[in-house]
Amino acid sequence: MTNIRLSICIPVYNCGDFLPAALASILPQCGQDAEVVVFDGGSTDDTPAVMQRFDRPCLRYVRAPAKGGIDADLATCVSHARGEFCWLFSGDDVMRPGSVARAMDSITGGADVLLCRHAICDIGMKFMFDHVVLLPASEFVQSDLTDAGQRREWFARAASTEAFFSFISGIVIRKSTWDRGRMDPRFATSCWAHVVRIFTLAPQGLRVAYIPEIWLDQRAENDSFARAGVVNRFRIAIQGYHAIGDAVFGRDSVEAFHIRRVLRNEFTLRMFLYAKTLCRDDPVREDRQLLDSLYRQLHCDRTPRSLCLLTLYRLIPAWAAAVLGAGVRGLRRLRPASR
Repeated sequence: MTNIRLSICIPVYNCGDFLPAALASILPQCGQDAEVVVFDGGSTDDTPAVMQRFDRPCLRYVRAPAKGGIDADLATCVSHARGEFCWLFSGDDVMRPGSVARAMDSITGGADVLLCRHAICDIGMKFMFDHVVLLPASEFVQSDLTDAGQRREWFARAASTEAFFSFISGIVIRKSTWDRGRMDPRFATSCWAHVVRIFTLAPQGLRVAYIPEIWLDQRAENDSFARAGVVNRFRIAIQGYHAIGDAVFGRDSVEAFHIRRVLRNEFTLRMFLYAKTLCRDDPVREDRQLLDSLYRQLHCDRTPRSLCLLTLYRLIPAWAAAVLGAGVRGLRRLRPASR
């Protein structure tokens, strides 16, 4: 294949249950100017057998002998890409019809990174809700993150950490831009190495665009980051993004403040109260001391609202939290699928 404009890069590990649906949604959309690269980080399930069922000229399967972790595997997957742009994609998500064509149209706009909207679905891909990245949610936004004013406006508009590149399936990035970056060893096993890689490119020139169209459906109840428990999942996001804000922009920067603000929006009091009940019911898996420290870190800015929420969190006991936290929509996204 020559003149490839778009490489869809899919790092996988033990994704055999869901990978067929992902590939079935993508491959029919790929012509001669698009390719799919599946990098298998040493899966121990039936992923190799699954890949044998898919034989298309646009599809390449590369398998590593051992697990490398999502940070290393994503970087290796992109290194195999031959396209002008790379669409980073998870092996359990499903691309909507026409999305490759829309991505092809959008990469001509001059941006280095595109972010799209997506829908949140349950484990069976039943629609739950649309996810919001920037506000207003339906407005196209383009920004040069090299310019301090434009960058701070982008951060101020952020409605979720996806505005800060947390969700890989929503990212389309110019390959030459990606190649200018590097793996920061401080974040090499954090799950967020790609975020730091993209942010540290800003001083060299980084144009981002938000496309307010839903291009895919996320299988949100298959969160691999939650395999070690919900509290640990909270830790990955809260500690990880606090560290990113401090390391890349500085603890007292406007950017780091907005990262913390968005985290507070994503991880609500009700979610933490529900996690309290998990700590009570399964103290071996769920660490209450860690949970408490994460809530203090989340509200480290000590605004009046944060002080109020910290007091409520401390005073509400686990038995009451079970009632108040029941049915929290956000927690549904963090429950891993049974395998």
